Amino acid sequence: MPALRHACIALALVLAGAAAAGAQSAERRMLVSVLDGDGAPVTGLEAADFEIREDGAAREVLRIDPAGAGRQIALVVDTSEAALRATSDLRRGLSAFVDGMHGDNRITIVSFGGRPRILVETTSDIERLRGGIDRVFPQSGEAAYMLDALYEVAEGFTRRLADRPVMVAVTTGGIDYSNRRSRDVLERLEESGAALYTLSVEARRAGFGIGQPAGGFAGGIDARQQEFERDRVLAQGTTDTGGRHRDLFASSAVERAMQEIVAELRNQYLVVYSRPDTLIPPEEVRVSVERTGLTARGILLRDRDNP
Repeated sequence: MPALRHACIALALVLAGAAAAGAQSAERRMLVSVLDGDGAPVTGLEAADFEIREDGAAREVLRIDPAGAGRQIALVVDTSEAALRATSDLRRGLSAFVDGMHGDNRITIVSFGGRPRILVETTSDIERLRGGIDRVFPQSGEAAYMLDALYEVAEGFTRRLADRPVMVAVTTGGIDYSNRRSRDVLERLEESGAALYTLSVEARRAGFGIGQPAGGFAGGIDARQQEFERDRVLAQGTTDTGGRHRDLFASSAVERAMQEIVAELRNQYLVVYSRPDTLIPPEEVRVSVERTGLTARGILLRDRDNP
C-alpha cells in the first residue's frame, strides 16, 4: 500500500507539472494605431492604457515597445484613364509618403491602369522611388484593376514572408475590371498579414460608362457587382487589417491624406501581450484604450515561430 500511495503521489505531481506547463503563456505582438477625435495619432500612452481581448477574453498586456521600422510597404496607385485629371496630385501624394517613410523601410510602387505593373522594385533608395513616381501616368483607354493588384501584392508578401507588410492604395473610383473577387482578395490579405490603407478620390470616369467597357474590353460587365466587390475590399479589407479607408472629394487632398498615413505609421505602438499556450488561435483579436475620445486599431503580427 505505501508503494502504491507513493506511485499515486508521483503520478499526481507529474500531471500537475504537465498542467502547469500547459498553462504557460506565450507573447504575442500587435501593431496598434491610436487616434484622437481629429484622426491625429496619440503618443505617450502606457501599457495600462491598452486592453486586448481574444474572442472576448481579456489578455494581460505585458508592455509596449517602439513600433520600429523595417516595414515592407507597397504603394498601389491608379493609372487608369479615370485618373487623368488627378495625376499631378497623385504624384505629389506618393512623393509625400516616400519622403516620410523611405530609408528605414522598404517600398515598392505598383500601378493598376490595365494589368498591375511594378514601377519600382522593393527598395529604400529615395532616388529610385522618385524615378518611379515620375513614371506614374494615366493609361489612355485602360480601366482600373485594383483588386487584381491588391491580390498580387498580398501574394508577394506571403511568398516572401514580408516583415510588417503595409499596403497603401489610391484609386480614383472608376469601375474596377478586376478578375479577382473581393472574397479572394480578403483571404489573401489575411494570409499575408498586411495592413491595408486606402484612399478613394471622386473623379469623372473619363469614358468608362456604367456597364460599358472601353479601351478594347469585349462584352459587358455588371457594374453594380463590380462596384460592390471593390467597395467591400475598401471597407472590410481596411477594417479587418487595422488599416483605414478614406473618401476624398478632390485629388488635391491626396497629399495631406498621405502625410497623415505617414504620421500614423510613424507613431504606432507595438503592444506585447500574453496568450495561453494551450489555446487554438483566436478568430478575433480586439484592441482598445481606456481613455475616452480615443480610438485604437491594430493588426496582429505573425511571428514566424508562432503563426
